[in-house]
Amino acid sequence: MIMSQVVNVAVIGCGIFGAEIALKAKALGLSVKVYEAKDDILSGASMNNQNRLHLGFHYPRDLETGRQSIRGFNAFRQKYAECIQADFSNAYLIANSNSLTPIGPYIDFCRQLGLPFQEISASSLPVKVTGADRGVLCDEVVYDCRILRDLVWQNLRREGVDVALGDRVVKVADAAGRYSVESQKGSRILADVVINASYGDINRLTEQLGFPVSENLYEYTAVPIIRMDIPRIGITIMDGPFMTLLPHGKTGNFLLYNVTQSVVTSGVSKLMDASWQMRETAPFAKVDKRQFFKKMIALCSEYVPALEQAELVGFLEGPRMVLARKEDSDARPSIVNNYNGNYLSVFAGKIDHSIWVADEVGELLKAKFAA
Repeated sequence: MIMSQVVNVAVIGCGIFGAEIALKAKALGLSVKVYEAKDDILSGASMNNQNRLHLGFHYPRDLETGRQSIRGFNAFRQKYAECIQADFSNAYLIANSNSLTPIGPYIDFCRQLGLPFQEISASSLPVKVTGADRGVLCDEVVYDCRILRDLVWQNLRREGVDVALGDRVVKVADAAGRYSVESQKGSRILADVVINASYGDINRLTEQLGFPVSENLYEYTAVPIIRMDIPRIGITIMDGPFMTLLPHGKTGNFLLYNVTQSVVTSGVSKLMDASWQMRETAPFAKVDKRQFFKKMIALCSEYVPALEQAELVGFLEGPRMVLARKEDSDARPSIVNNYNGNYLSVFAGKIDHSIWVADEVGELLKAKFAA
């Protein structure tokens, strides 16, 4: 086994949260080593999602998720301006039937957010919408995942952050006041602080260290990438088992999501099924893709009839982790768990939370290394 140097901070996982934390630690003058199990950074949940920068309009049953998003939205948008796509109308519409939040309380919630919005009728949109007559236009934007990855790589390289790709951390153990971090490729380093930002894998190492872990809801999701001859637009039907149509970054395509159909399988447990880490063994590998897409179109075209003409380009797929048993509120917070000052884990919510989460971790690191 190769023995490496001692570092101040080891970061496990190089999605957007791990990358931002590594950059923050480096900016504090600390030595940093990052381990990423996949062959490239931002290849997990940072890449495989609806690429929406949230301002909270999607979460009328959990104001705190909205406030956390507002906290990071502008900072993220400014830092990664080159990947932001804002030149489209973005509408949230309340379904006429079976919405968990009626239009009146939804408008009240939007006012509580304290952000600009415009009340609209669906008939004012450039794309026909049925079954959801009223809602709002808001200033939420989308980001282009691949451009974002390029920008993050530029920052990591400029700051000289050491990133080990395709190297999963298999063991973290106490080592005389530090932590020993061992990887799948046989490297071993000693770290003063370990920050676990491995998303769906955070409980594995946390439990290994003897710290208590909670059950989470793990979902394997698939989001079709589609081509349509319509104006660039965002349409989200609220609030329940409905749908979202959004521009796919700057590609010219769209992403289509349905609350029930996009979740291929799910389960509540302490640890995510290890087979979900690889597409070849993940649940979607066994799914008939054409039938899956056909059902998706049937469900979503009830609200956006033009979807009947959509052409399938491909899929974004991968695991998602959310708090268990939060169906009533649909809460999607980000949480920094500080176990003993030397081992932290990050429960990642929305992507724009990554900026303030990194700031929060930075304050903890400042306090530790100033002592």
